[in-house]
Amino acid sequence: MPEYIVKIKNHYLLWSTISDRPVTGAMTLVELKKHYRRKYGEDGIGDLDSRLRRVEEKGTSSIDDQSVYETISLNRAGPRETRLTMVEIEQAYCLRQPIRGGWLPE
Repeated sequence: MPEYIVKIKNHYLLWSTISDRPVTGAMTLVELKKHYRRKYGEDGIGDLDSRLRRVEEKGTSSIDDQSVYETISLNRAGPRETRLTMVEIEQAYCLRQPIRGGWLPE
C-alpha cells in the first residue's frame, strides 16, 4: 500500500494514499527510522533519507504535493470517513485527544 510520510509539528505519521488517513500513530524521528527499518530493511533506509529531506522541506514525502496541507486536504481520517482539519488530525492522531463528540481513531 503506497504511503507518504507526513510531519505535523514534531510528529511523523505514515499516511495511506489508499484510505487517505494515517496508518500509524504519531512517531518521533527515531521511532520512524526504527519502524521503517523493521518494515523495509536496510535497503529501505537509503530511500528514507531522500523522503525525509522532502518531509523536512515541505511537511510531506510526496513528490507531487507542495505541502502537508495538500497531502491531507482530501483526507477521510475522521469518524465515518469525514474530513478532519490539520488541528483535528494533530489532536486525534498525535496527541490522542478526543475530537467531535469524543471520537478517537482506533
